[in-house]
Amino acid sequence: MQSAGAPPTEQRVAQSTNQGERFADKYYQSFGTVGRFYTDGSKVIWNGTPFLGADFKATVLPRLQKYYSRFEVAALDVHPLGDDAMVCVSGTVSAGGAKAQFSQQFVLRKESGLSYIVSDSFRLV
Repeated sequence: MQSAGAPPTEQRVAQSTNQGERFADKYYQSFGTVGRFYTDGSKVIWNGTPFLGADFKATVLPRLQKYYSRFEVAALDVHPLGDDAMVCVSGTVSAGGAKAQFSQQFVLRKESGLSYIVSDSFRLV
């Protein structure tokens, strides 16, 4: 485990970057099945409205999956946060037949070889 106040090692930066890039590829290419990345306790803020993961997966995500049809990532930046990683993404999304710009930040945690979302903040811009 890395100390919260210590600068990340080069190896940790590389691990975080790899984790974030792979996660983003999976998340945006398979938006119809992204519920698997959220735990019941994940904290989600979607366009300014807060949710816990269980509520988000049950009530909001099914509607979003019908409305948002295609994500195109324009920029991706990953930052190590101790043992977690923060992934900042921006791009465009096709929504209801029109394109809109979006910004999204994830905090990811990796356990047993799988990454899951600790927190997610999404905003159409």
